[in-house]
Amino acid sequence: MSEKSDSKKKYIIEKATEVFAAKGFRSVTMKDIVEACDISRGGLYLYYSSTEEIFKDVCEAQDESDAENKDISSFLAQAKAADLLLWFVKEQKKAILRRKDSLVTARFEYAFYNKEKGNIKEAKYTFDTAVTVLKTILIRGNESGEFECADPENTALNMMYTIEGMKACSSTFGLSEKKVDSELLFMIDQFIEA
Repeated sequence: MSEKSDSKKKYIIEKATEVFAAKGFRSVTMKDIVEACDISRGGLYLYYSSTEEIFKDVCEAQDESDAENKDISSFLAQAKAADLLLWFVKEQKKAILRRKDSLVTARFEYAFYNKEKGNIKEAKYTFDTAVTVLKTILIRGNESGEFECADPENTALNMMYTIEGMKACSSTFGLSEKKVDSELLFMIDQFIEA
């Protein structure tokens, strides 16, 4: 693809992100994206054949952007478990409170849509990865004596169910930062040693 084509595709993704954040996944049409981009229908179809195809690229672009902003490998290797847990919770808080360009509702709708089609691998992978990271942090905290968590696997799973529920609530009817802090603190206070 040429530099001009890459630039145009990036522009479409940027504008489509705004549309999906505002309308969710199911109600977005190609016409909505054409209007947001101020291009012809044919111009959009040069790059994409469906809203689903565009949405996949939107999610991929957001995930890449999030990953680029988290170059923390040295921190992960050297940090105490409590510091890792606080980092993890802080990152989840950002996701919960991210309303302006949030794709949470669209991602949930897409997951439900793909469940009907038997394809929810991406959503499940993201959730399972978060559970694994959290479980690893809890085990590390138990081993170092920083935490007292009897069941790291189920605790991590329960915490992620709660966090995902908070993301959905925040994107649909809003949660205050104070409420999010209160709920996250309640979760971690259950096993962090005083």
